[in-house]
Amino acid sequence: MSNFKFDLEQEHILNTYLDDVYESKKLKFSRITDFNKQHQGIDIIFHHNSNDYFIDEKAQLHYLNQDLPTFTFELSYLNKNHEIKEGWLLDTSKKTHYYFLITAIILKTGKTKLTDRNDIKSVKITSVNRSKLIGHLKHHGLTRHELEAYDYSIRHAQSFGKNTIPELDKKSAGIIYYTKHLNEQPMNLQLRLQYLIDCRIAKAFHGF
Repeated sequence: MSNFKFDLEQEHILNTYLDDVYESKKLKFSRITDFNKQHQGIDIIFHHNSNDYFIDEKAQLHYLNQDLPTFTFELSYLNKNHEIKEGWLLDTSKKTHYYFLITAIILKTGKTKLTDRNDIKSVKITSVNRSKLIGHLKHHGLTRHELEAYDYSIRHAQSFGKNTIPELDKKSAGIIYYTKHLNEQPMNLQLRLQYLIDCRIAKAFHGF
């Protein structure tokens, strides 16, 4: 099985679990299956007080049974032709209102692989307001232009791994992380979840 197909199957299993979570909270929502809308950063639409909110679910499915304190926001990546493409954080074509960060995907005792929704014991969901996040970064000097400049210089220097930047405290806020081992070699803004919550950019939505 290809990694792509495996990842899709994992996402589908997780989605069925998440739908139960949303239903338990009495939320009115629609799960989106249309590829074009998904490509616009819409996995779920929440319906509340005559308003629709577009949700992009981002899950740490490669870190099962781990409760990581950080989450990575994609700045850029390489496509199959090794061309640098804009990541989802800065992509202005995305219509996302909120990111739902699915972390701490804990499986039931003895389980190490996700094969069924019933394998899942618990998850955490952090809701991040996308416009507030972009505004916060801009306020601290991390404009689109500045982030693109960091992206270029880090890629040019092939500075793989952790890259500290003066705009963010590396211990309490975040860093830029350049991944070497993946074909896409993504450049990510790695932020601490508690920092996002403390700055009122994000809220603990479920599982905390």
